[in-house]
Amino acid sequence: MDNQFISLNREAPKWVIDRFEETWAVLENSETHEIISLPVENLPKGIREGSTLVKIESKWYVNEADSAAREARINERFARIKATNK
Repeated sequence: MDNQFISLNREAPKWVIDRFEETWAVLENSETHEIISLPVENLPKGIREGSTLVKIESKWYVNEADSAAREARINERFARIKATNK
């Protein structure tokens, strides 16, 4: 049998900015829950807590769609909590 290599198109791991500590960003892997800290200067401009980042070929990018979806889910949860506490 011939050896064949199949190119797998896997989605890059997603990292969420948990918080900022001075000039560092603390990121959490959304699947493995691994925590890393990176200098803010090495990350894209305009990031904020809750932003989803992906690393592609040694460069960090904001995943705008995932960031917006995460924010919408969080806002929905807070709205439900607020509604049940009335």
